[in-house]
Amino acid sequence: MSELEKVFKKSYKCPICDSNFKNLTVKQGKARMVDTDIDLKVNYNDIEPLKYDIIMCPVCGYAALERYFDRVSVFQRKNIIDKICQSFNSVFEEKDEYTYDDAIIRYKFAFLTSQVKMSKNSEFGYLCLKMGWLYRSYAASLDEKEEAKKEELYKQELFYLDKALNYFINARANEQSPICGMDELTFDTLLASLCVKLNKTEDAKKFMNIILSNRNATKRIKEKVRDLKEILEENVEEGEN
Repeated sequence: MSELEKVFKKSYKCPICDSNFKNLTVKQGKARMVDTDIDLKVNYNDIEPLKYDIIMCPVCGYAALERYFDRVSVFQRKNIIDKICQSFNSVFEEKDEYTYDDAIIRYKFAFLTSQVKMSKNSEFGYLCLKMGWLYRSYAASLDEKEEAKKEELYKQELFYLDKALNYFINARANEQSPICGMDELTFDTLLASLCVKLNKTEDAKKFMNIILSNRNATKRIKEKVRDLKEILEENVEEGEN
């Protein structure tokens, strides 16, 4: 089944300009999981759902992850109208599927929206996390001959994962659980995973110890931490050689 057959046009109403519009989204049950990366990114067969995670109004330019799409206060709505909508000129043509470049543009609009909304650290972090993952999938989709492009995408991936980690650490200190729909243990596991991915050894050890000292940590989570420790040790050894 092609990607075209796995997506459909879903109807939305913009909370900013009240326009009715359609965005592409992945059909339920059509994204089949293959495996999970060290930092909890889920990989799917024949489609990257991350490309379809941003809902964007083609009339006013408002964009957000679905989790945050309708969460707009009166103050935020006014700011978005003043700072985005009034100068927005739609450059998007209607498509039957999104490319990685399409998706990156949509994420950047969502990031701009979050800046204007003065969103919480957790929302910025979640956007950056998904954007880093998107760049990873983009690189993986390229032919081996496109090495220069893959290297640039890898740099972008690490840039956004690092920003995600910093936003999430601030969110952990200032926001109540659950954060981004994750309970405390899951969120700390994500932080530990990102630290390992980014070779932040001391921070990784700190979050691992926090998880292991939590009496609610399940056997599965403890096994995940042990896996992370092994990867961290391998990274340290490689760095010393």
